[in-house]
Amino acid sequence: MIINFAIPTINTNEAFNDTYSFMYSYLQPIAYPIALIAQTGTIYTTVGFTVERYVAVCRPLQAANICTMNRSKKAVLCILLGSIMYNIPRMFEFETKTEWNSQYNHTRPTYSTTELGKNKIYKEVYFIYLNLLVMFLMPFTLLTYLNTCLINAIRTSRKSRMQMSSSAVKENNMTIMLISVVVVFLVCQLPSIADNILWTVLKNNQQNCSAAYIKFTTISNLMVVFNSACNFVLYCLFGKKFRRVFSKLFCSRFRRSTVRYQFRPESTTLVSHIRDNTTKLYHIQGHHEMESTSV
Repeated sequence: MIINFAIPTINTNEAFNDTYSFMYSYLQPIAYPIALIAQTGTIYTTVGFTVERYVAVCRPLQAANICTMNRSKKAVLCILLGSIMYNIPRMFEFETKTEWNSQYNHTRPTYSTTELGKNKIYKEVYFIYLNLLVMFLMPFTLLTYLNTCLINAIRTSRKSRMQMSSSAVKENNMTIMLISVVVVFLVCQLPSIADNILWTVLKNNQQNCSAAYIKFTTISNLMVVFNSACNFVLYCLFGKKFRRVFSKLFCSRFRRSTVRYQFRPESTTLVSHIRDNTTKLYHIQGHHEMESTSV
């Protein structure tokens, strides 16, 4: 995603950008909806984490019944399907065409906006009203309210820290980690929402000619990618349980696969050697028994 959206505006080498335009013309209609599906999924996955923390901290008596593994899996599946369905129209906004280029004296692939992408009503309804509601107002209002409740709960618990159990302290640490994730999320996602609104409001000539708009779009795209990449780092920095589970899950599997690879031949040889010795011993014992019987 970084290569597709950011490099053309960062790299000033004309030869590189000319070569890259071939790949970019084919990548844009595919990578564009995939990136937006991932962005939608990231937004509502963060909302889901925040709801789980809110129930665990502010409604602890109901947490055992509400925050179950089965419901978490269903929530993730619903977020995935909802993200795909919401961004289906994005798949039909751009198309790749082959056109004659007089500058290079041969045909070159170019991507262009389809009739759907040019439709004024579609742009106003989808990009302004729906996008503002689904991608900004709903999730950001929920995140602001829930995190305000979580911060108040943490302040209250710190006043009575001496009476808190170790499990309650761990819950608070996890909540602090999530709040930091949400703050970074809000900072990184806001420019992208503003960019979508500007893309609809500004005229085409302003979009294509304004250097400030191009730079702002590049920065907003990079911040979205940075947000997706830095969540893992935040979990590792602030989440002791996350580090422990991650190490146990991946390192133990690596060790088991290494041990199996190293000792499987020897163990097979050992088993076959034991079987051979047992068989020989059985024949020897049987031979002695026959001799004693005949005597």
